[in-house]
Amino acid sequence: MNLETLRMYLTPLAEGTMWMLALFFCSAVLAVALGLLVCLCRLSKSRVLSRGARLYIDIIRGTPLLLQLFYIYYGMPELGVVINAFVAGVLGLTLNFGAYLAELFRSGIQSVDSGQYEAARALGLNKVDRLRRVVLPQAVRTVFPALGNYALVLIKETSLVAVISVYELMRAGEMLAGATFQALTVYTMVGAIYFAMCSVLAHLFRRSEKRLTVPGYWSGAGENHDISKA
Repeated sequence: MNLETLRMYLTPLAEGTMWMLALFFCSAVLAVALGLLVCLCRLSKSRVLSRGARLYIDIIRGTPLLLQLFYIYYGMPELGVVINAFVAGVLGLTLNFGAYLAELFRSGIQSVDSGQYEAARALGLNKVDRLRRVVLPQAVRTVFPALGNYALVLIKETSLVAVISVYELMRAGEMLAGATFQALTVYTMVGAIYFAMCSVLAHLFRRSEKRLTVPGYWSGAGENHDISKA
């Protein structure tokens, strides 16, 4: 493979990688925010909020992500709502992973010892401060390894949005393979890029996790968890 041929392969794949990362970061930030919101609704004393959150979680976890993407991109226009392919991809990934993160955050919050709540209440902290200063920091340490796993899954699941014509790494690979008739070479390169992205992300999470397990960093030391197996 000469330099010109290599450039012909790498240029569209590099562009697709940039769009894949944009899709990942947008979806990750929104999914975390949505997951926390749904988690709080799930834990709410209001039956309407709690049951509504539970219904959303059950529907999302009980249907395939691919179907959800089709529903948003192809189904919503029938209701008069036309959505850009990239926005539809972000929305689908956000709704899907937001449901899983909601349950993850709920388990983390419920794992905090009840004595912590009592101590915070005794200090005169209101509900918001108890959640922000006492509960969430400990919950984050508990769920952080699993959060890293979900991040690795999300960066790979971005490939599914290629089916709704979002131009990202997988879509770029499909188009390049169709143009060059070198499917084995192209998809090997695509796989190598995904592997590299996941390896870097796993390394960053491992380093961050080590900071969280340093004695005294937050509330004490914890066990290290391997998040590289996603």
